[in-house]
Amino acid sequence: MKVIIIYGSANDKPFLAPARTYFDEKGLTYDEEVISAHRNLPELIAFLRDLNASGEKAVILAVAGLAAALPGVVAVETELPCIGVPVPCGPLNGIDALLSMSQVPGGVPVTTVGLHSKAPLNAAMYAHRILKLAGLE
Repeated sequence: MKVIIIYGSANDKPFLAPARTYFDEKGLTYDEEVISAHRNLPELIAFLRDLNASGEKAVILAVAGLAAALPGVVAVETELPCIGVPVPCGPLNGIDALLSMSQVPGGVPVTTVGLHSKAPLNAAMYAHRILKLAGLE
């Protein structure tokens, strides 16, 4: 079991540096993909369907700013745990992303971390706890 980090934009990668450092320090395996739910929806859905078909177990960090549809789409298309990580950017400095992630409709389970500089670390630690609980660390 591993962590899959999906970014809505390549510009979001620097924000998640603390999470990657945590994973590296703990020896956890992770993959990174840049697939926008807005600009590349068919590609995202195909990626998630292929992931489902593979049977691979993973925790997904869905990292996005602005309208941040990414975590909701991920949660709809796979049953793997999804942690939304809002990126502080845009005219609302990430408030829109935080609200998009924390206010998904019922039946779309997304866990969301806060909107601050330690959010990437919190997301990484939470993913690690899920891995430990599953006995798959």
